Amino acid sequence: MDFQKNPNIPVLPCQTCQMTGAVGMKGCHTCKGYMVARAARDNVYFFGMALTRHHLALQRARRGLYVFEMIGALIFTGLAFLFFWWTTRPTLSMATAIDGLQYSSGHGFFSSYFWIEVDHPGKAFFFLGLLGICGLIYRYMRSHTAPAEVEMRPYRQDAVKEKEKVLGDWKQVKNFPHNSQINIVKAYTSGAKLSIERAYALADAQNSSQLQAEHVFVALLEHMDVKGIFIRLGIPVKLLSAKISEGFVAQKGNRAPLPNDDVIQILFHAYEQAYDAREPQVHVTELLLATVGQSSHIQGILYDIEVDNEKLYGVVEWVRIRNKLRRQYHATLRAGSHVSKHGIDKAMTAVATPFLNHFSTDLTLASMYGHHEPCVARDKEIDEIFRIVEAGRQSIVLVGEHGVGKRSIIEGIVERMIQDVVPKRMQDKRLVQISTSALLAGTTVSGAQERLLHMAQEIAKAKNIILCIHNISDLMGGSADAPGLDVAGTLSDLMRSGNILVLATSTVDGFNKHISRSRLASAMTRVNIKEMETDQAIQVLQAKAGYIEYTHNVFFSYNSLAAAVEYAKRFFHDQCLPQSAIEIISEVASYTKNTRGEHVLVSQDDVARVTGEKTGIPTTSLTENEADKLLHLEDEMHKRVVGQFEAVNSVANALRRARMQVRSLDRPMANFLFLGSTGVGKTELAKTIAEVYFGGEEQMIRVDMSEYQNTDSIYRLIGQPGKQGTGLLTEAVRQKPFSLVLLDELEKAHPRILDIFLQVFDDGRLTDSVGRVIDFTNTIIIATSNAGTAFIQSAIREHKNMEDIRKTLFSQELKQHFRPEFINRFDGVVVFKPLLLDDIKHIAGIMLARVEAELDEKGMKFRVTEEGLSTLAQHGYDPEYGARPMRRAIQDHVENAIAEILLRGEASRGETIVYDGEHGVYVE
Repeated sequence: MDFQKNPNIPVLPCQTCQMTGAVGMKGCHTCKGYMVARAARDNVYFFGMALTRHHLALQRARRGLYVFEMIGALIFTGLAFLFFWWTTRPTLSMATAIDGLQYSSGHGFFSSYFWIEVDHPGKAFFFLGLLGICGLIYRYMRSHTAPAEVEMRPYRQDAVKEKEKVLGDWKQVKNFPHNSQINIVKAYTSGAKLSIERAYALADAQNSSQLQAEHVFVALLEHMDVKGIFIRLGIPVKLLSAKISEGFVAQKGNRAPLPNDDVIQILFHAYEQAYDAREPQVHVTELLLATVGQSSHIQGILYDIEVDNEKLYGVVEWVRIRNKLRRQYHATLRAGSHVSKHGIDKAMTAVATPFLNHFSTDLTLASMYGHHEPCVARDKEIDEIFRIVEAGRQSIVLVGEHGVGKRSIIEGIVERMIQDVVPKRMQDKRLVQISTSALLAGTTVSGAQERLLHMAQEIAKAKNIILCIHNISDLMGGSADAPGLDVAGTLSDLMRSGNILVLATSTVDGFNKHISRSRLASAMTRVNIKEMETDQAIQVLQAKAGYIEYTHNVFFSYNSLAAAVEYAKRFFHDQCLPQSAIEIISEVASYTKNTRGEHVLVSQDDVARVTGEKTGIPTTSLTENEADKLLHLEDEMHKRVVGQFEAVNSVANALRRARMQVRSLDRPMANFLFLGSTGVGKTELAKTIAEVYFGGEEQMIRVDMSEYQNTDSIYRLIGQPGKQGTGLLTEAVRQKPFSLVLLDELEKAHPRILDIFLQVFDDGRLTDSVGRVIDFTNTIIIATSNAGTAFIQSAIREHKNMEDIRKTLFSQELKQHFRPEFINRFDGVVVFKPLLLDDIKHIAGIMLARVEAELDEKGMKFRVTEEGLSTLAQHGYDPEYGARPMRRAIQDHVENAIAEILLRGEASRGETIVYDGEHGVYVE
């Protein structure tokens, strides 16, 4: 995605001080130090940090003074402790001389005599030390005081962005109320302000008359967070800094540099970036985005090194997520310190629940102790749940496939409950999860119902419990261990009573089978949890990556996380995002550590390599050898397939498009219909593709369509209803997603059977008998047919050109077997020409090469003469059956004779067996 230029913000610069905030050594009387201002959202915003040599030198001096104060405070604090230790050590319990003064054990450090009567210089150091301690405490508190926060953007999704207001003069600025005058620099973090100072110093050191966006960018590269961003992008920071520095505009002058218009825009856009992202402060990340958005020169350099807008924003979001999780963790700990760890509410009215505790886990307590992972990118679903709770419904069921994040949403609700940012009905309560296995273990239906009733009584008395049930269908007769236990009626009555609020989860299949037609369906509100979008899944991986990096001592690049999400979405359909992608990066981290060692950056190729090993699908970057092989695919195929240049060229082009992903990723890589008489090479070409591109003939899934001549045979393809893994085609493709599917003798299948392939050809997917979606997007589908064979042979004998033959086939012959919309789904309909005598002779040579390889294993050599090939071609040529008779001719005239020679022991290792047309087979 290309970078977008920052929209222009209308600002009012001060011409008196030229946006420096000062005239000489005095403040500017026109702008009163505001320097540059803008009006928006009924406020006036200004950047109140003077960018002059004098003011920045003063800032550096203040930082130096701060360091000096800290060193002095530490020294005097140390002296105070030293003095305290000296005067209280045990040897002073007896009479001790200090500077010639005598005092007894009763006149020690803590006695009034010592402090009033004894004149000792150490007491001065002690008091100075106390002042040092106070100074340290003061500085510590000041350093941990957060900057002013960016104003919070309203959570109104339909809010219309107001037009920018234009300030005419500084009198308008002064007319704004004091509380509407916002100094945005107060919301800047110390790191962001230091980066601006460094940018000014860089411009000043180069004697530049202007502070430019490039200066700001290079200064930002010195900050650790920005360095981390480009390391995650796989970009060397020093190289990037050197490239940007080449673009500095030489506008040298004698006076100090002044910020140009781009820098002024950057300062305000950084604040807007934080405002739009609801960040509490303006960090270097917002300053980075604003700088890149303002400079076309920087954008061009980043684009040349394959960093686009999407990638940059993605890594910045990674930094934001990490900071947000840190803030949430500390906020949860602070909030948790005010929550009882013994199940008591703030009003001290809750009662103990011993029976419930035996069958459950307190999720609130587990979250307070940090046992839950953070919930990311699920605010929309959590807000929907809160709206339902506020509407007065008693219970909610989250319905989604495995791995979509239902449990994570529950944990996100727990975090908000601890922080008390939930609807009133959920405040000051515990979220307790029932263990369905413990509830159903060793009991009958009536026993399970009694347990539920006992729990409900305790919940009603406690009044501070919300119940959580994961996979609630297990209680509805859906458990594999106890399929007969069904407590839906009891649970439904408890929900309707209003005494308990239940948050439950279920798979789509479990809900449809066990809940939708039960009494529970009317007692619970269904919330559908859909599979995450790509950007949401990347955010989840960014939140999870820290723990995985810590465990394996490796570091993920942004490209590796994006690749993991892409490959998970394309190749792993048994699980949903984000769980499938999380498993990939966990495995990739272990793989990278074992193969490349610790403290290395996990790249996109590492993810592709692991994905390729798991699926057999080539996903790594194209190597030079593989590129050369793809460019010469036709030559490889012609080693096994004779003639048929149109078919070979069509298939080779499709394979090259597929490998380079110059195709639609929502369809099969290619699907062809091969037409021609038997024995012309249709199946042999399919085998050749499987061997050359897919790695072996075992990667070819062959379906004999003559076995599907009635409508009931559809279940053989997709499986028996309700029985998983019984579909011959669907199960084979699920096990081998990277394969060639050969539909042999397509014209013999029932028309209703052919209809199911319409979806496959269009969407690259097919649903099996148990509702699983089988992915065909990494397959090549080749259908062979003898339809129109008589017409093709007759037309060839009449020397008609292939284009006329093709037109007649489409307009007349094929319509007798296939519907037009079915034929049009194929990427290509390839007509195989009948084989000529020279073609048969070439095929004989290919088949005899296999005989040569077999004898070579026995230590013997084999040779066939030109006359021998001609003789075999005569014996094996039949225009009606193509090359099929050649196999029998070789058996009759060559292989049988060789077998007799070997049995008689006439040939030994190292000797050569020869076949020629006149003398047959003999030992040379």
